[in-house]
Amino acid sequence: MGTCPFCRAQTLPGDSICYSCGRVFSGAAGMDSRIRGNFMRSPTRRAKSGKAPRQEFATGKLKRKGRRKRSRINQLGLLALIAFIFFTPDAKQFVLAKWAEIEEYVMEGLAPHQVYPLEAEYTVVRSIDLWNNGSDVGHLEETIPLPVDVSSKESMPVAIAYEDDTEVEKSTIQDVISHEIRVDGQIIQIPLEGKPTKSKDNAIVTNAGTQIWWPGIVNPDNDDFCPHGTCVRVSTDVDSNSHKTLEFVVTIKSTSHSWWHSTRIDGKIEGKSEGVSLARSGTFDEIKQRGGGVETLYKKFGDQKYWYDRSQENWAIDGRQAQAPTVFQTAMNIEASLPNNLKNNAYAYARATFDWLNDNIPYDTNAPNTARSGEQCLDAGIGDCDEQSNAFMSIMRIKEIPSYYVFGALADPQFNSWEGHAWAYVMLPMSDDWCEQNEVKIDTCYIEGAVDVVNRKWLVHTPTVYIDWIEEYSEFIPNGNIVNNYYSGGSMTGEDFTRKRSFHTEGYSVSGGTWNNKWLGEDLT
Repeated sequence: MGTCPFCRAQTLPGDSICYSCGRVFSGAAGMDSRIRGNFMRSPTRRAKSGKAPRQEFATGKLKRKGRRKRSRINQLGLLALIAFIFFTPDAKQFVLAKWAEIEEYVMEGLAPHQVYPLEAEYTVVRSIDLWNNGSDVGHLEETIPLPVDVSSKESMPVAIAYEDDTEVEKSTIQDVISHEIRVDGQIIQIPLEGKPTKSKDNAIVTNAGTQIWWPGIVNPDNDDFCPHGTCVRVSTDVDSNSHKTLEFVVTIKSTSHSWWHSTRIDGKIEGKSEGVSLARSGTFDEIKQRGGGVETLYKKFGDQKYWYDRSQENWAIDGRQAQAPTVFQTAMNIEASLPNNLKNNAYAYARATFDWLNDNIPYDTNAPNTARSGEQCLDAGIGDCDEQSNAFMSIMRIKEIPSYYVFGALADPQFNSWEGHAWAYVMLPMSDDWCEQNEVKIDTCYIEGAVDVVNRKWLVHTPTVYIDWIEEYSEFIPNGNIVNNYYSGGSMTGEDFTRKRSFHTEGYSVSGGTWNNKWLGEDLT
């Protein structure tokens, strides 16, 4: 018994062809048998396809040598690249920066978000339902805020002014189209901004005796006024064992706007090009140089550390160490978390506060009727929109960053449901260097923008927000106590006489597409 010289399979005497690999090994006779297919038996066991073992062994040995050589070269090249990256500062910084960009891109893609329309026009109805279950006539005196047009920079005539006297126009983020009162089966149109005013002596009177008028704003010499800003006032009676509905109906066009210069903000949204950022931000001291001299936002809402007394020194906003130790300690911890080069950066401090509250203070669905102060919110470790706004603004006041209230209502993105809402506005400066490099007049080189902590909206306005009133400074009612007047809203007399306020949408349309507001903290390093 022999073996095939090619595949080393066993062969029998007289075989001219290997019946395993099919190769001819005995000249022309073997080839003739192969052509005719005269195979007398099945392939030999243990045969292997391919080249003969010796030939395969020799070739494989050469391949492995080649692989080993290339592998060593690749390893040395990779080692040299790593050494270059980590021992060359510029290369190391470049690679780490690119890695951070990739990491941020991935995190942003995975982050939860809320979808908002770019623009919306809607009619929202503010209903006041009155039930009189008593035996006497019930009486209501109601003060309803009149919403007004709101721009992207309420404290200035322009968004930004340049040294060559060119200007960037402000954007209108809320445009009030119309408003009216519906009561006693009648509709009373209210002029925009309540102008010209109408005194109570000249009030419109319905067939059922309800009076409607819209006086001017706070006047210490006259008790017939709007206690906090433009308003419409209603005086009505409700007979015993009866129900009455008073409706204030407003149609508004609202547009998304951002005061944040960031790649996270959709390019379709106005404002980002003039917005503030970590790199553009100024210092705490530079706040005082912005916005109009002695009547700056700093003077109105920055240097006063305690604000809005609900009763007997129970300040909603308080940045004093002795009276609000938890607020003070939280602020110190937030400041300590910032890198040394950012400890004086106003934007970094404000953004770090926003992120800290989002990470540490959950929303309270059963908040008390009287909102917790900033100190009480942090002590409780929980809070609703008013309370978390109080906490945010208390921490801002420690560093004398101007911050103040905004009140209104908030709808879901489909405008199916509404609820009363409160949030904050904050003023942040761009740095002197940035302003000078971009030839922006120092006085205009800042933003004033919305911060809604509980809805994770950082320096952005969404069309789902209906702005009732942005807090105004009052020389007649100091220390922010004008906010009490907003909350009071009127008075009621009568036994077993109740009132319920609510909102609902009467119609809406959206345009311009949608955008995503990412719920993601900012890397402040």
